[in-house]
Amino acid sequence: MDRRDFFATAATCALAGSAPASDASPKGARNLVQLDRRYNDPALARPIPINKPRAYEVMAALGIDGLVALRPHNVFYIGNTVPTLTPFGEEYPGFATFPRDPDQPSFLITSSGNTWETANGERDVPEIITFTGARNWRDYLDATPEQLRIEPESAGRSAGFAVKDGAELTLRERAWKHAQETYNPDSAPTAAWAIARALRRSGLERGRIAVDDMRIGLLLKSIGFDGVTVVDGDNIFRKIRHVKTEHEIGLMRIAQRITRESAVAAARALEPGMTYQDFRQRLFTEAVARGGEPGFVLLGITQGLLPGGIVRRGDSYLLDCSIHYQMYQGDFARTVTIGEPRAESMRRFRAQQAGREAAFEMIRAGVPFRKVEQVAYEAMVKAGMPKNVPAISLHSVGLQHGDDPQRERLAFKVRDDHVLAADMTVTLDLPYLEIGEGAGHNEDLLRITSTGYELLNDPADPLIVV
Repeated sequence: MDRRDFFATAATCALAGSAPASDASPKGARNLVQLDRRYNDPALARPIPINKPRAYEVMAALGIDGLVALRPHNVFYIGNTVPTLTPFGEEYPGFATFPRDPDQPSFLITSSGNTWETANGERDVPEIITFTGARNWRDYLDATPEQLRIEPESAGRSAGFAVKDGAELTLRERAWKHAQETYNPDSAPTAAWAIARALRRSGLERGRIAVDDMRIGLLLKSIGFDGVTVVDGDNIFRKIRHVKTEHEIGLMRIAQRITRESAVAAARALEPGMTYQDFRQRLFTEAVARGGEPGFVLLGITQGLLPGGIVRRGDSYLLDCSIHYQMYQGDFARTVTIGEPRAESMRRFRAQQAGREAAFEMIRAGVPFRKVEQVAYEAMVKAGMPKNVPAISLHSVGLQHGDDPQRERLAFKVRDDHVLAADMTVTLDLPYLEIGEGAGHNEDLLRITSTGYELLNDPADPLIVV
């Protein structure tokens, strides 16, 4: 059953006990939760993140007929869902597919239990195909390749959570019940068979498919689904994600606000004697209290390590961190000194700020990444920074800390020669660090425009003195 038909049925039957609605839409699906004021949060009703026009353009240019995602950030990008089994560390928690043909459906491929979560109607998701397990798995012990081409019986056809007879169910509970009654009987027996089903339904059984994890090709090969051509698509996903939609930028604006507020609050709580773990716990506590999810944090020098093992008065540290919101990442950095900064620390801080100002004056669509980095470096050195101390990098941020595509035709990763474009979201890393002297940093998140940039965070407090 099409997802829109399912939600229309759930909403109509739950509210009126009548026949399924004939005109279903994602907006109608969201009525499942809007009726309960506790869940009436506009932020919950959100579209699928993928930048479809850019995806079609990139896929056409590269001769790609479809995408299949396994990595959680790409599954979210296409399917607007973090599969339930992801935080459990499941090897194959869920997948998502996206065809180049706009008339063909995308699919979220996930465990049958995940349909309870998607049935809440809090966001748009593609059509859903579930997988459970093979009921007749004993028939496949020591199976031949020919037998593996025969789809097993799905355990989901006779599975499902108990529903109390005669209970007065809430609207959500009725949606959950409807979800398992709809998806469990039609579930695929394994992830491989579910992916194959999605590709067939999208007309991609003979297509050229880009995957973000080559194990997807092995799964398809294991069941004899060998009509597709599978290519490594990590860089293709990156090319698509390099330019953001308004919705994505909105999520990143929230992620960056939480990141900045949490970082500044935690920095102001620093005391001599604190360890890195003490600070990390404080930062993440601040972040969770603001609705974010912990990402990474560096404090000190050389990958964020404290030179003395503890916070010490008189030291200058870099603070670099990321807090996530709905999978999108913030990226924020500041210089922190414990007590009044030493003269050399201030000299380096001012040189860094000179580099920042010079670079920000030229940031706009059409400017090469490397040109911005060069201008920042030269300005810092001219202002008194030792030549071997800065480590400058302009990079994209999004569902990954580095959303930038890599150079093609290499067996290892090297960043391509990118040029800034409108609606890219980037940060300019301006750390300076030297073992024996100390470190500092400055990093703000920017949305690129045709005439310049939009700051996605408050640029205040470039130097935090505790």
